[in-house]
Amino acid sequence: MGEDGPTHQPIELANLYRAMPNLLYIRPADSEETAGAWITAISAKNTPSIISTSRHALPQLPQTSRDKVAKGAYVLLEAENADITLIGVGAELHHAVDVVKELKARNITARVVSFPCQRLFEGQEIKYKRETLRRHEGIPAVVIEPFAPNGWERYADAACCIKRFGHSLPGKAAYKYFGFDVPALTAKVEGYLNQVREDPLLKGEFVDL
Repeated sequence: MGEDGPTHQPIELANLYRAMPNLLYIRPADSEETAGAWITAISAKNTPSIISTSRHALPQLPQTSRDKVAKGAYVLLEAENADITLIGVGAELHHAVDVVKELKARNITARVVSFPCQRLFEGQEIKYKRETLRRHEGIPAVVIEPFAPNGWERYADAACCIKRFGHSLPGKAAYKYFGFDVPALTAKVEGYLNQVREDPLLKGEFVDL
């Protein structure tokens, strides 16, 4: 989503690159993760890499780690008795962090996982994967990414994603138009969590929010 016409309207490219064999598709969230993506890319001697950055000015998050990018995903904000896990991807990671604050005001405890690269995460040991996502503890996970949701069902129970082409709009306007501003995301996550509490089986079904 951006201001450059049709070149910024596709929503399927992230999934295309993630599906390509022997390719690392990395979406860093800020300059710290971008440094980590670059280190990871030049260290991958037999694998080409795509580092997908944002044209928008992004906040620098104090919890991000260049070293942990090599893991593919890592815990950004932990919460011992979490009600839900928010998976933030690339430029939308800071949205997940902001949603945590809004949920806290509604007595909902959330944790955040930064997920820059699916293929790198797949290469980790199962123990690390479980400790990162904590789905085995019964904590539902919601991914936040303004691309098609395909593929995220492996790691999340629900998705705040997009199933239609984008629009040429300024960044903030585009996010609001597609329901990716913090109030809209907070309402979606809270609504989903309420549904899960009423019907726990939803945690085993991938839901588009």
